[in-house]
Amino acid sequence: MAMSTHNTETEIARLSVVEKTERKRLRILLVDSEESSLQVARQALQPLPVTKLKYAATADAASALVAAERFDLVVVDASVTDGFSLLREIKDNHRWVATLVVSGDQSPSFMRQVVKCRIDGLLFRPLTEEDFVEQVVLLASAVATRRKQQQKRVLAIGAHPDDVEIGCGGAIAKHHAAGDLLHILTLSRGAAGGDVNVRTVEARNAASLLGAELHLGKLVDTHITDGRETVELIEAVVQQMQPTHVYTHCKEDTHQDHRAVHAATLVAARGVPNVYCYQSPSSTVDFKPQRFVDITDFIGAKLQAIDAYCSQTERMAALESDNIVSTARYWGRFAGHILAEPLLVVRQSDNEEGRAFDKAGLGRAPLRKQA
Repeated sequence: MAMSTHNTETEIARLSVVEKTERKRLRILLVDSEESSLQVARQALQPLPVTKLKYAATADAASALVAAERFDLVVVDASVTDGFSLLREIKDNHRWVATLVVSGDQSPSFMRQVVKCRIDGLLFRPLTEEDFVEQVVLLASAVATRRKQQQKRVLAIGAHPDDVEIGCGGAIAKHHAAGDLLHILTLSRGAAGGDVNVRTVEARNAASLLGAELHLGKLVDTHITDGRETVELIEAVVQQMQPTHVYTHCKEDTHQDHRAVHAATLVAARGVPNVYCYQSPSSTVDFKPQRFVDITDFIGAKLQAIDAYCSQTERMAALESDNIVSTARYWGRFAGHILAEPLLVVRQSDNEEGRAFDKAGLGRAPLRKQA
């Protein structure tokens, strides 16, 4: 792509964070078959707040990077083989990534191709360093701002590994399909239900399948309280990610840990505009939901996440696929859906948007490979 030249992290007590990512600065991916272009681009972008300028020599390598990491902008040289396919893939699957194409071709047929790819910017050679930097900053900053304003930041809280997946795994998968930012906070390692090392691995695999970042607490299973320690663990994650939506246990539950997490969440998430409570296998008949999320297209993703907990599915009939599907079918009839997840509303500010999310199909969620 030729151009003419004119922090130590504070450790939170009793909480481990899996795959924490810095999200504040612009991130650029350069896709070009000429490796020398990376050095030129880095030199041009040096004064900018770009924490990561990554390089890919092929469309396949770029596709893998975009799937694995967050980028604000992908710059593609039009001469890269399968570059147009890459551009279409990014627009189809990555709502919050802008695309910029650099080319020397100004023919009508080329212009028709790039328009079909729904690109955000186009630069023709020869181009100056100033032109390149201006476009990069403009596009990357615009998409970063749009992401911050429109992307939902979702925190799902559970007392034990598998609680979130059982209670709202379909809604989480649906949020992922919508391009939302997802975090799961599990407050204990689930020692009462099996080997904590096994359950930790299972929790990580399930979170990965749902596209969520996992936070694992170290509270004692069956001894979780609604006191200061639990509130502070939840508050730490709330302060870190500033969620717009929180999902947690309901109080209508026979498990003492679930009730404690519910109460602690209401304190820790008191400033969050949307707070919902999900149903657990131990919920009572007093659980009376007001919101029903259509998960018909996401039941496969939910079942896959639950199946990641092999140590639990082998011993708990409530986690069998038939039970999960029949429960979703039962709740679906209350809102005209085939399959639904029920939620109690504690607080909801995005009423119209929330109703649209509940009903939206968004397309069937692809099943993901475990990390």
